[in-house]
Amino acid sequence: MNIANIGFVLVDGRGVIAFLDHGAGQLLRIPVEKAVSHKFTEIFPGTRILEVFTSGQAIAQEQRFGEAKVRIHYHPININGSIHSVFVLLEHSDPDLGGERLEASQVLNALYEGILDELPLGMAVVNQQGRLVLANNQYCELLGLEPEKILGLPIRDVVPFTRLPEVLRSGERIVDSGFRFREHTLFLSEIPIKHERSTLGGLSKILSKETLAGQNLDDLLERFQLLEGRLHFYKEELQELRRMTSPFDDIVGESAELKRLKQMAKRVARGEANVLITGDSGTGKGLFAQAIHAASPRNSEPFIKINCAAIPENLLESELFGYEEGAFTGAVRGGRPGKFELAQGGTVFLDEIGDMPLPMQAKILRVLQEKEFERVGGTKTLNVDVRILAATHRDLPQMIEQQKFRLDLYYRLAVINIHIPPLRERPEDIKPLVERMLNKLNLKYGLRVNEVAPCVEERLIAYNWPGNVRELENVLEHAFNFLDEGDESIAPEHLPPALLARVSRDCGFGLNEAVAEAESEAIRRALRLAKGNKQEAARLLGIHPSGLYQKLKKYAIET
Repeated sequence: MNIANIGFVLVDGRGVIAFLDHGAGQLLRIPVEKAVSHKFTEIFPGTRILEVFTSGQAIAQEQRFGEAKVRIHYHPININGSIHSVFVLLEHSDPDLGGERLEASQVLNALYEGILDELPLGMAVVNQQGRLVLANNQYCELLGLEPEKILGLPIRDVVPFTRLPEVLRSGERIVDSGFRFREHTLFLSEIPIKHERSTLGGLSKILSKETLAGQNLDDLLERFQLLEGRLHFYKEELQELRRMTSPFDDIVGESAELKRLKQMAKRVARGEANVLITGDSGTGKGLFAQAIHAASPRNSEPFIKINCAAIPENLLESELFGYEEGAFTGAVRGGRPGKFELAQGGTVFLDEIGDMPLPMQAKILRVLQEKEFERVGGTKTLNVDVRILAATHRDLPQMIEQQKFRLDLYYRLAVINIHIPPLRERPEDIKPLVERMLNKLNLKYGLRVNEVAPCVEERLIAYNWPGNVRELENVLEHAFNFLDEGDESIAPEHLPPALLARVSRDCGFGLNEAVAEAESEAIRRALRLAKGNKQEAARLLGIHPSGLYQKLKKYAIET
């Protein structure tokens, strides 16, 4: 919670603060020692906690404290029909003050697997900028460091062999299988800490060969058992935190149709029926599938996604159903379980089901009808208990007429059909989507972009978005790459010239001059970033070098 800039308060049945952590004290602008034993309404006059005691329902509100906008969640704790206490969760909702808004469960999920302090293991954590925010005693002892003197420093200045800056840039794990440092042989593992596609920081773990050799194995086994118990506890805590928020919060939009679909999906999530999600590419079919699983009774079991279009046809069967040893050349010893086995008790999401070959459709139909299958090269029948969610951008009824998709499989999959309309049919969703995406991009690029200019918003709404939400995110990221230092708003010249030209052509906005100006400015920016290298500038602009030379001549741009 501290890492996510989240604070919490526990208020007892009399409305008195029983506990308040440091993060909540900072957000409420009050010392912790002065708050405990006081009425919460005295500390926070604008609170809605009395509504919670009266109604017994969880509520949320937003409030400003100075320059910070804080989101407050109230969760009543009912015992024997009466409210025993209220758990109050406070978190920054301003991206420029508190960073990207993250739920506590997301942070816990990103970190709990790295909690290995009970083992003879050195551990250090850095933030996005590569500065140390945590180093345990084992780490400091192995490297001869003093914890109080290194926190806040760039890890590269403190640990000469670290590769965490490289990990933060690439987002990939790095392992070094043994090197000498200060008379120790060390094993190094450095990994990124991620949320979705953003890297929040990095984790460095070092293990001394000498320490490992001196450990009593019975003691080590006991420590592993203790760690396993703690991880089980963290898993239960994670599930509890997830229950406090709606899985559908990540589906952003204000249009009536999207709200209707979310309500429909919430009801569908409670059951066991198979669901077919249709819609154009980039509309968010995967988000709906994840939310349905997270809101279902199966949410503590695996959610396995299979992209039917991305796996070669000759490998698809073994990927789905696994294979036995010796089933084909290259099969690993002992065989390998497939996706359906790994998803036992959970949910299988068949993405791009319309691209599945006909022979494989027959095998999927058997799983849906009989709940059983065999591994490739095997004779033993395996039973499986999974819920099937499927998605496609294709017109399946038309494919059935063309005999490219099985009618019986379609009826098995489409017990419930959720169709997500394209973004051009719900322009009300563009503004909230832009706000959410700006928050993510600010975190990724370390900027403070507060808004898009009003004329940019008009053009975003006027555009027909053939690539839907995914294209909108790409357009905004393109704009971030052409911002100057200190820019806090996205202007027309930051948008892709092709988008401006298409809006002008489709809507008759008369933007020819604006498009020419935007193209010219974009080319100049690209040349500055590429230090005059035309090949690199063309790559940055996403056009062919010959096209760049034509535009240089058209706009009389000298390099």
